[in-house]
Amino acid sequence: MTMYGGGASEDDYARLPEDLLAELLSVAPDVAETVDNLLGPALEMRDQLREAALDLGCIDWWHGGRPLTLAAVDGGFAVERTIAVDIALSVAVGVEGFAPEGRSWQWDDNQHSFAQHVLVHDGHNERLARAGMVIQELDVIADAPHELRIFDGSHLTPIIQLNSALASRSSDVRSRVLELANRHSLLDAFAAFASDPKIVAMPKYNSSRTLCEVLEGEVGKPVPGDDRYLTSLILEGGEFTVPERVPADPWRQLHIKQHDDATDEETALASQLQEALQPLRSRQLYVTYFRPTDASTAYRVEVKPGCAEDAGRVSDLLASIAFQLTAPFGREPYPQYLADVMAKSVGLGVKALQNAAQLYLARQSPQLAQSVVHSYRTEGK
Repeated sequence: MTMYGGGASEDDYARLPEDLLAELLSVAPDVAETVDNLLGPALEMRDQLREAALDLGCIDWWHGGRPLTLAAVDGGFAVERTIAVDIALSVAVGVEGFAPEGRSWQWDDNQHSFAQHVLVHDGHNERLARAGMVIQELDVIADAPHELRIFDGSHLTPIIQLNSALASRSSDVRSRVLELANRHSLLDAFAAFASDPKIVAMPKYNSSRTLCEVLEGEVGKPVPGDDRYLTSLILEGGEFTVPERVPADPWRQLHIKQHDDATDEETALASQLQEALQPLRSRQLYVTYFRPTDASTAYRVEVKPGCAEDAGRVSDLLASIAFQLTAPFGREPYPQYLADVMAKSVGLGVKALQNAAQLYLARQSPQLAQSVVHSYRTEGK
């Protein structure tokens, strides 16, 4: 998921003052020392932690497998706050990976979807932009014909964003979310996302410490960091952690509820999404960490039981991920990386839309043109 807080600033000449930058760089040794203090102990215990994980049967070796046809989906959003209105833009992008030998392309071109809204100023407008993003992501990934589909992010992400939007105090936000949900067949797409074993999630950032806490109990010492950092230390190239069911919290607490003033249609949508959410609430989801090579980090992969409980499907999953890594130091599978790069361009898209609208208004209603082109405040870049 790509998040974008505002339009690109035109004041590219404005940089940090030279003295301020020099002072910032002067504290680099302090930052480095803090990182070493935080994460160094786990590095020092690497062999002990690896041995404990092996004794517990947490580590397995990837035994080949066949690459599957694969696509990845990512999204982005931007809210441009002008003097008069907010312009919200949400996009979703689907990118197909390299075709396995002897297989054909499943898509003729990259898939995409967008939604734009012009709204009166309201702090809840960002909820609409975020919900629009995940609704379109789910639509694209549910319709993909590929044997494996990667969602860039966690299974938690769409639930959080949809709940936030449907619980919004803004009736305008809720009604527009309802319109997007109907347009993109959200109920069917969400049900597939929650249960289809062909759909996996690969978040780049996750703070899970489930494995850390297990190994803490084995070695009798604190294990700093998170599970992805830990597995990047203890796994060797070609190894993965045996899929483990997600923990009770926060998964059993997941919910999608409507606002107290919701319409009957909004209430029905929230109720149906809550029902479709049941497989995730009941923790029908597993997590594995895979380190394809010694030069790569470990990747977190969230998978459904239909994959996690089938050794052959796990091997095919890992083979597919490894096949899409274009270099040993690739941060993520090629189509996931490219979808992410494309989605990050949403900021340029909303700025282009804003400028085009301003030019149109300059001809039609010159007095309104300046209200649309000038942003309300300076945004960080």
